[in-house]
Amino acid sequence: MWENADRATVQAAFRAAALVVVLAWLFSDDVRAWVPIWVPIVLLLAAELEFVFRGRREAPRPAPSRIPPGPEDADLGFGEVVEDDDGIRFLPPPARPERRGRRLGWVVGAGIAAIIVLLAVRSDRGATWAVLSEEARTTAETRFTAEASRIAGKPVRIRCDEGYSFTGAGSDTLGIAFPGSGLAYLDPTICRALYDLAFAGDHRGDQRAADALVVLAHEAVHLAGERREGVTECLALQEAGPLALRLGMPEGTTRRILRTAFAERLSERTIIRAAYALPSSCRDGGALDRRPDDPRFPF
Repeated sequence: MWENADRATVQAAFRAAALVVVLAWLFSDDVRAWVPIWVPIVLLLAAELEFVFRGRREAPRPAPSRIPPGPEDADLGFGEVVEDDDGIRFLPPPARPERRGRRLGWVVGAGIAAIIVLLAVRSDRGATWAVLSEEARTTAETRFTAEASRIAGKPVRIRCDEGYSFTGAGSDTLGIAFPGSGLAYLDPTICRALYDLAFAGDHRGDQRAADALVVLAHEAVHLAGERREGVTECLALQEAGPLALRLGMPEGTTRRILRTAFAERLSERTIIRAAYALPSSCRDGGALDRRPDDPRFPF
């Protein structure tokens, strides 16, 4: 069946399937949680390899013989000169019949694209902070405040910046603290990630969860009085471990994601994050090690 299948049809179907998998992986957190990143890459690579290898296996096509224009080419301008009782006149070519199959393909493709976009929008909307009820948001902010107060060692307040008044929509600022007022604002995406961890049992331990834990701990350390960004980030990485455990994340997952987060921050070389660079004392046994007896750093 594979050998007899039309190559163009098989390739189009396979590439369409690969594209659907890639788009689903890009837009859905659930798909990314279960499907490793190498799966969509392998699918796209397989589509290209099939194109190359199957093309090489096919026998060369014989050169077509020269065929003069016929009736099927009438719409290309090949009319006909006829002679009848009215004299000699030019008979224009008839219109070529419309190809319905091609239009149907465009309609089907547009429909599939619309479905993918709709699913992506619904998936993204369902994972936002604003979609939660007011009661759920209030309960979550109360929990975040309690955890931040525990890290800061004094009463502080945590608010989710629903209007992006302080963090800015689409900016790199995921949290901002006002130590004098004992108040910090978190980006809504951070609040939603923390909510999923603490209340929805989302313990997958991905980068989204790691960033949310570190951001909340970071702002809590600022509220405790530390103003140096690099030092604050180092202390936040260590506080994020106990915080994750209190929010229900398994210990093994917590240690894995924080080791990864620590390695990523050590390798950062961007100018924008220069102020957040970890100092040399941020290491096992260093001056900033809050658990010098524990060789597992940062947690």
